[in-house]
Amino acid sequence: MSHREISFALYTWLSLFVMIILSACAPLDKSTNQPTTLVTVTSAPASTFIPTNTSQPVNTPTLVPSFTPTISSTPTPEFIEPDDCLKPPDNYDLVEINGMYINQRTFSMLEHAQSIYGGEIELNGYHLTQGSYTNLVSASFGTHDGGGAVDLSVIQYGTYQVLYADIEPLIQALRTAGFAAWLRDFDQLYPGSPIHIHAIAIGDRDLSDPAKAQLTGEFGYFRGFNGIPQKNGSAPVSDEHGGPILCQWMLNMGYSDLRNLSP
Repeated sequence: MSHREISFALYTWLSLFVMIILSACAPLDKSTNQPTTLVTVTSAPASTFIPTNTSQPVNTPTLVPSFTPTISSTPTPEFIEPDDCLKPPDNYDLVEINGMYINQRTFSMLEHAQSIYGGEIELNGYHLTQGSYTNLVSASFGTHDGGGAVDLSVIQYGTYQVLYADIEPLIQALRTAGFAAWLRDFDQLYPGSPIHIHAIAIGDRDLSDPAKAQLTGEFGYFRGFNGIPQKNGSAPVSDEHGGPILCQWMLNMGYSDLRNLSP
């Protein structure tokens, strides 16, 4: 082999060797299908850092005081008008019954009480035993001297039997119709006085002063008493029929429940 041929072969071998070395150092061609090893890095959760001192101002919430309304410890009760309340007419023409006189206002009130009561006692008939506008009834303290005062028998017609079962329903009917009404039992007013119901028409313009006292005086109906004046400074006697019944028309005239007030 000649010297020229040896030099060419040596040059060719060296060139091939250099190309192999350079191929090993070259980056991997992305177009090849050689697998690529992926390294997954897992980061541990960082602990929360709470600064002990900060230059930023801390916003403290402002407390808004709550409002508590003032409630009265004694609220005024709502007035509820009883059933069957009916304002009487302002008619003061005289009506004669059994030789006695009452005014048309009282007559209408008795008719209304009769319709509420519904029993056999005839308020505008046989059982009306004493009317108004008379000074002949000394035992009634002058209450019959003016208008609005009546006495009613509670004894059954044609007999001497007292209709005890009718007394309380009748008194409540009279009170709802606008009377201050009480039972006057045997001997209650004087020895031998008969049993009857005594009634005063509330708001009658012709009431005598003693009749007015039986409504609002110290022993009166609206104060929760039986209307009989007591002697020697004795205390008034309590009403035995449950106290006054008030209708709106009575309130409009200035009447009220006086049971908790001193006369």
